[in-house]
Amino acid sequence: MRTRNGSNIHVSIRGRIAQKTRIKDYIVETIQHMLPRLRRNVTVDIQIVNVCENEFYGLCWGDRSGSEIELPRKAYGVPFTLDEMMRNLAHELVHTKQLIKGELSRKQWWKDDPSYSNTVYGKQPWEKEAYNLEDKIYNKYWL
Repeated sequence: MRTRNGSNIHVSIRGRIAQKTRIKDYIVETIQHMLPRLRRNVTVDIQIVNVCENEFYGLCWGDRSGSEIELPRKAYGVPFTLDEMMRNLAHELVHTKQLIKGELSRKQWWKDDPSYSNTVYGKQPWEKEAYNLEDKIYNKYWL
């Protein structure tokens, strides 16, 4: 999808989920909001799965060209509503922004422990940012 700044954000969604067109718009609007000066093409590939590894609410990996996101339908045996899935997607889209901007590899994230191996998951800076922004994104672009 061509954005207002001339870049293209390519979104693909694999797997069964309702409102795919609305979800694609949600993704594009969110990326445009977080990366308003983006001038290159990026890809966001979503795979809808039954359950993520370790019962995570979502998984995201990628690089400066985009991300791949696994979005589960349930965790710990409890199904997510579509709205809950979109809140989880908002969290993963923050990680997408971090990957595209190169923030997950920048030295400013790392202080005394370059690997953050001794830092509690929720206190890692990239997770703190994602948790801080997920409700704002969800409320602004989904509801």
